[in-house]
Amino acid sequence: MTQRRPRTSQPNTDQEQVSRPARPQTETQQVPRQPVQRPQAAKPQPAQRPQAAKPQSAPKPQKPAKPEGKKGHGGLIAIIVIILVIIVVAAVLYFTGILGKIFNKDTTPAQADKLPGPPQPAVESTATIGATGDILLHDSVLYGADYGDHYDFSGSFAAVAPYWQEPDLMIANLEITLGGEDSGSYRGYPSFNSPDEIIPALQDAGVDMVLTANNHTYDTGEYGMMRTLEVLENYGMDYTGTRLSTDDQYIRIKDVNGVKLGITCYTYDTREWAGEQKSLNGNVMSDEAEDKVNSFCYDDLETFYDSVASDLAYMKEQGCDATIFFLHFGNEYQDDPSEYQEEIAQRLCDLGVDVIIGGHPHVIQKFDILTSSSGHEMWCLYSMGNSISSQRKEIMVPEEPRGYTEDGLTIEISYMKFNNGKVKVNGIYILPTWVDKRSDGVFAIVPLDWKIDASDWETWSTGEAIDSYNRTLGRLGDVYPALRSRLGNETVPEYIEY
Repeated sequence: MTQRRPRTSQPNTDQEQVSRPARPQTETQQVPRQPVQRPQAAKPQPAQRPQAAKPQSAPKPQKPAKPEGKKGHGGLIAIIVIILVIIVVAAVLYFTGILGKIFNKDTTPAQADKLPGPPQPAVESTATIGATGDILLHDSVLYGADYGDHYDFSGSFAAVAPYWQEPDLMIANLEITLGGEDSGSYRGYPSFNSPDEIIPALQDAGVDMVLTANNHTYDTGEYGMMRTLEVLENYGMDYTGTRLSTDDQYIRIKDVNGVKLGITCYTYDTREWAGEQKSLNGNVMSDEAEDKVNSFCYDDLETFYDSVASDLAYMKEQGCDATIFFLHFGNEYQDDPSEYQEEIAQRLCDLGVDVIIGGHPHVIQKFDILTSSSGHEMWCLYSMGNSISSQRKEIMVPEEPRGYTEDGLTIEISYMKFNNGKVKVNGIYILPTWVDKRSDGVFAIVPLDWKIDASDWETWSTGEAIDSYNRTLGRLGDVYPALRSRLGNETVPEYIEY
């Protein structure tokens, strides 16, 4: 609390200090006191003649007054001088802050920020973006959703749905194709062909957009790739990564509660050199199809960087407040990002990308913050891992017997928009998830919410779920909790005891 300085004693300038002239003393003739005499016989007293020259008690004659005109000019000058003095004193008091104290207004420099000024910007709206990892419908997952005449995937998403419905925009990586019966039977790895029912199931669970550029995009050929997009269009599911026509944009500009986001998706392709025909998972693409998937070649990254720069210029032109790039890259089942993943991430940071969210390794990789030479900061989650699959540790031998392919997550990024048009990121949250194989054959995503006692999680295998939580928080690294602390977000426990 700012201590007020003691008020400086000042003359009262509101009243004119007037020195009155000394009142003239009246000279009274002093009559000598006569002794008391005894009464005698009255004698006739002679008549007293009036003293005309010196009447008793008469004042001395006053000097003649100055002419009236001269007296008026002197008073006017005095008044003007006094007014000028008052003005000068008031100005000094004002600029030294004393006048404010007189009127109980603290205007000292320490309180300058309390003085009336431009209004502070107020939060106008908020927006939260969520994303989850690979939707991989292996044969075992399809079996658990097969009801003979139809497929029902609701059991796989029932527990996680309340969390996916919270973000204003929820995104998932659709690592399958919807080739239909014309593409053969429904099947999983290595050439995924999934039933259309997966799309309304994802929508009911809260998913608003899917990523369609990945190494399995061409599993059912050009027909399956195109049919996948037609099914998404029919259900009203938004997507990015592939396109029906070369006239269409890969980029999605999404206005989320007034926050404008630029979102796009890239996948690596399997060309060994840039001059080859584009291929995915070794499946050579047709001339018509290769320009409809947003991909890059590891052998020609400069062309990829030029494409990213063009994307950013378009997003800026559209007035985007933030940019999010989804990249399908990296090496499968690797704990840490590869050197080329880190190289790509740093280059995209230098170009001005705000967020990278990765996929493809099927395991969770670290969260990091990168900074460009100009000071631009970019968030990067190298891999989200699997969201749903049948890649449980008992069958992942020798690739990944530790259970890391069972682990997934949902990442949420929150933005605030102010009434001056500025947008600020103000929150990040990562919800660990775990794929449980239930006794009825359903593969279910279990949200591992630390705010709920682990014994109340939606699984009978609480110990395995706790192991999954601890693995995920450990793999994310130290940057994630440090960022939450910097943003003022609630502390998340990095380890849960049994």
